[in-house]
Amino acid sequence: MVNISEIRVAIVGLSVGHAGSIGPENPSIIHNLRQMDGVEVVAYCESEKPEILKDAEIHHPEANTYTDVKDLIDKEDFDMALVVLVPRELPRVCIQLAEAGKHMFIDKQFARTSEELIPVVKAVRKNGVKTGLGYPWSYHPAMRDLKNIVLKGILGRPLDIECRQVWWKAGPGGKDPTLPCYQKDTEGGGALHFVGSHLLELMRNLMGCEVKSVQAMTGRPVGAIEEPLEDIAILAMEYENGAYGSLHTAYTKPNGLGSIDPKRTTNSYDSAMVYRGLEGWANWTPVGDHKMEVFSAIPEWSGAPERVFEYDLAPLEKGYGNKQWMQDWIESFIDAIRTNQDHYTTIEDGLHILQLIDAAYQSARTGNRVDVTYGTG
Repeated sequence: MVNISEIRVAIVGLSVGHAGSIGPENPSIIHNLRQMDGVEVVAYCESEKPEILKDAEIHHPEANTYTDVKDLIDKEDFDMALVVLVPRELPRVCIQLAEAGKHMFIDKQFARTSEELIPVVKAVRKNGVKTGLGYPWSYHPAMRDLKNIVLKGILGRPLDIECRQVWWKAGPGGKDPTLPCYQKDTEGGGALHFVGSHLLELMRNLMGCEVKSVQAMTGRPVGAIEEPLEDIAILAMEYENGAYGSLHTAYTKPNGLGSIDPKRTTNSYDSAMVYRGLEGWANWTPVGDHKMEVFSAIPEWSGAPERVFEYDLAPLEKGYGNKQWMQDWIESFIDAIRTNQDHYTTIEDGLHILQLIDAAYQSARTGNRVDVTYGTG
């Protein structure tokens, strides 16, 4: 039974990405957790690069350290784990944690393929633990507003949604192509698997239903990451509600090119999102934009059919994303544990995204439109 007045957290994985970095200079989820009332980080576990545990001993000496998840589970008293591992290792570890009754906030991607994730879903269901996923965009204030606008019918029947998310290229003048996210053995896919999944989750949330079928193309125009991982993926999708969607995701942006928009706070992504309904549309730039444009032709909006929603996003001194809304997003999972409610993203949601990605890869390999199959068999 979780003591809701004090939730004890173990960090599992310190060597993959910013989400699990403990140093004060790193904008990691660890710092978000350590700032929360009623949350205590009690342990760190890192098996791939155990030398990193020295950072934990320096920056958080009162916490215990482990090099094996089994030892962590056997010896440490904790309620929840922040799991930040490569997709190859994550299913095995998450099953161990679920069987031990530990709630999990899991950074994506959650497995290399959907088949690898199914045993995790079953273990989570069997043991009744709560899961939250590292997909923040649906929690952004603009997207929460847009979801309410869509549900109220202000944009009318959904017609289509298009998204773009382009990240830094890998190779000369770009990211290190030897990073785990660029290796087929550890990641299981390229730009679609690692970056595009964020927007697939957002699109799914706004549409309120699954993708029925997908037609995809993938390619390697840069070619520095390990084959056969893709630098670029373009998807055309049909949703169960009859609407259509398109996604362009890629590792093709040169490093060091800042935005000409002074409101942008980062130059790491080139991103866009447009939602269209029979009665209106919404336009938003996911990374760095502080406004959303919305148009509606319904009578209730006749006095001001085109509106701009502006967001004064409060900064956060330390933590993932450096914004208060991201602190609130992570705390929403803590609240789900305390209230014994499912988080708005669960491991089942992660499975559905991976099943869509697997279907997209099948489409790209065969050149055919592919129906997406959901479920756990």
